[in-house]
Amino acid sequence: MAETNGINIEEIMDEIRREIREKGYTDDILSFENIENGEASDYQYSEAEFRSLLLEINEKNNILWYRDLEGGSLARLLKKVVRKLTSFLGVPIVLEQSYFNSMVARTFDQLAGYIKTQEEELEKSRQEMNLLEKKVETLRKQLSEAENHLEE
Repeated sequence: MAETNGINIEEIMDEIRREIREKGYTDDILSFENIENGEASDYQYSEAEFRSLLLEINEKNNILWYRDLEGGSLARLLKKVVRKLTSFLGVPIVLEQSYFNSMVARTFDQLAGYIKTQEEELEKSRQEMNLLEKKVETLRKQLSEAENHLEE
């Protein structure tokens, strides 16, 4: 039995294995074919939803490694031990994921800015097109009047 500072690691691992068996956890991994995604087929863009999701991405992109532990005193103790023993593996992964998440959030912020710029340019082009259509109509009327005047 391996004991570290009065903590019996084998007992802790046995209890964790027992909890896993009791809760029925398996290591079956779903494939993408097993996941239903109804949004993919007929998804419609919504500016309000885009803004809402962008806000949520920016608020929740940082993942916390250290969280308050829940459960009874023995469960919390076990969780603390496991967290201590695995922190050298988990902390770098969480930091890298948080960095990646922040880059994704910044990318979406850039996309939102690009969309806004494109919408402004599109509106300006529509206004210019309307102005040109009015000029063309005015010129057609003038041409028609000139042709009528020449025929008389």
